[in-house]
Amino acid sequence: MLDDPKRSGVLLMAIGLVMIIVVFVFALNEYMHVQVKLSGATNIMEALSKSSRLLIELLFKVAFLGIALAAGATLVRYATSLIKIHGNEGNED
Repeated sequence: MLDDPKRSGVLLMAIGLVMIIVVFVFALNEYMHVQVKLSGATNIMEALSKSSRLLIELLFKVAFLGIALAAGATLVRYATSLIKIHGNEGNED
């Protein structure tokens, strides 16, 4: 099945699009359900510590989503080139 480059391209396209959709759903879920609680700090150092922890967690989430989005976009790009190149082979006169 994967010997045919056009089929491989379609499979890569499906995987890439699923990855992009999953990233979008995760990002939308985090955006809609954000909860920031910075109460209970008695001094400035404790407030900075709590807020920096929140920012680091956000940075990890954004980095993960960015890497997954880049991987999905790369798969879609290669799938498109596979489909274009090998899709025109049968149409040559």
